[in-house]
Amino acid sequence: MSNNHRYYNVAREQLISFLRTQGYTPHPYEVYCPDPEHCWVDVAALKGRDYWAFEYKSRTDSMQRGLEQCCSYANGFNYVVLVADRNRVTTSPYFNKLRTHGFGVWKHDGSRFYFLLHPKRRTPLRSVRHVVERQFKNIGAGSVGLTAVPLTNWLQPAS
Repeated sequence: MSNNHRYYNVAREQLISFLRTQGYTPHPYEVYCPDPEHCWVDVAALKGRDYWAFEYKSRTDSMQRGLEQCCSYANGFNYVVLVADRNRVTTSPYFNKLRTHGFGVWKHDGSRFYFLLHPKRRTPLRSVRHVVERQFKNIGAGSVGLTAVPLTNWLQPAS
């Protein structure tokens, strides 16, 4: 979802709150995933040792763009989920493409989340995964004590 969308902050906070109840440690900010076209993940979270990317699509957002974003995020995350606030997400021509790629699909009705497709675990590219991991390095169990880290620090190779 475009962060200019009027419901973006509300939808994002609802997703983050829900993820916390499910045992995830969500990153408090959008997470950078190196890609020339689709580089900012709406919500990223850590569960166990796996990194999850969640792309939120409103009713007016393009499902085709959502599929493209999920394909990009698959390079850096173990699991990728498209969250849609659409009544007919399963009738979208992109639903089966999301399934074929192994992406999860969740539906959000404004108050609850419904699991429509469970994502398949993938092995991300090491160089992209390092960029994602660096952003989670200092969040611990939450955003308490989080400090801003320049983007250039994330792009340097891990030592």
